[in-house]
Amino acid sequence: MDVKHSDCFNFENFDVVKGFCLINNGLVPYDEAACGSFIAKPKCKNCVNFKEPDDDLIGTCVGLSDSSYWASGDRIAVNCEGYVRVA
Repeated sequence: MDVKHSDCFNFENFDVVKGFCLINNGLVPYDEAACGSFIAKPKCKNCVNFKEPDDDLIGTCVGLSDSSYWASGDRIAVNCEGYVRVA
């Protein structure tokens, strides 16, 4: 999987085109390849409970106790109780 600045824990977005790198203190494009300071941001696509994503990265979350739900792979999961990072 290609990692982008927007997939990095150190990336804060300003808008849909660019964001700010908290490590390098500078503006970076949202969809450009990540730099050497990359730390994976907790996102559904990085979770063992994210199943069967389609071409648009929409899949099913099976990590919550009450049911399974559709989820976007790009959804930030930092507060998700079912998030388990893929090894």
